[in-house]
Amino acid sequence: MNMENQKPAQSGKYEINSLIEMNDSYNNKHKVSQSDVDMANMYVELIESSRSEVAPQAGDMLRYTDKHGSYYAHAHIEENSDGICNICENPYDPFIWSYGTGIKCSTSGGAWTGLPSGELKYVGKQEKTFRDWGHCGACANGAIRFKAEVSVWEYVHPAPLYGEFTTEKWRKIYVTRIDETNQKNNGGYLYTGDNVSFRTEEEFRKFIETYKGTVFSGFWQNQYIIWCYKEEQKQVSQKEYYNLDLPLITIYCNGQRSAKVKYDDDSKTAIVYFVMQSYTPDN
Repeated sequence: MNMENQKPAQSGKYEINSLIEMNDSYNNKHKVSQSDVDMANMYVELIESSRSEVAPQAGDMLRYTDKHGSYYAHAHIEENSDGICNICENPYDPFIWSYGTGIKCSTSGGAWTGLPSGELKYVGKQEKTFRDWGHCGACANGAIRFKAEVSVWEYVHPAPLYGEFTTEKWRKIYVTRIDETNQKNNGGYLYTGDNVSFRTEEEFRKFIETYKGTVFSGFWQNQYIIWCYKEEQKQVSQKEYYNLDLPLITIYCNGQRSAKVKYDDDSKTAIVYFVMQSYTPDN
């Protein structure tokens, strides 16, 4: 931000100590100064005064679900131009500068897409981190970070490929079935995928059953897309394991083991309890 002809802020969200809390690396190298505080506070005022509940603004946040069911809770709106919002799905903290009555952004990250601004739904406010070069200028560890409240929008693709399945709650796994003639060359595995592998058709089907999965055809022959419950592992003592009033099952995933599973249907999570050795109760 061009600090020429700008009057120092008399008060604001940040003072030196609170700005240091967000900029430890910068402070160790360059020391947070009052001019850095003034810059951060003027940006906060500029950003928050330029937000809208009607039209998305540069720097706003987007909760974005694409047609493949991928959910991005903190997507970034780079700009809104000619009715199209330029969206970064997984952004780094954007660099900003003042532009008219608002800001412009320069953001790294990806992937990028464009969405009709009129189809974004306003859902509220949330703090977001921004940055600009501090008093030392553009150099290593030279950026000052600060937070300002922005408008939050939502967009859910109107023609999803997998119905209600999204990564907001569900686990999405890509799996390829190997031709059985090549199974030995694949370490003996018939199915391999995202952190999973199965040696037999039975193991694969048992995994689908255990994690309440639904299988869709993939993008090429012998590829499948599985939407299933996430896994949360909990290792407990042998006594705790024995006393769990849960069914005993066999877990298949890169091998097999005995476990007990509790399902959290709200969060789509299978909580897997296990021990290294079985427990035999005292007689």
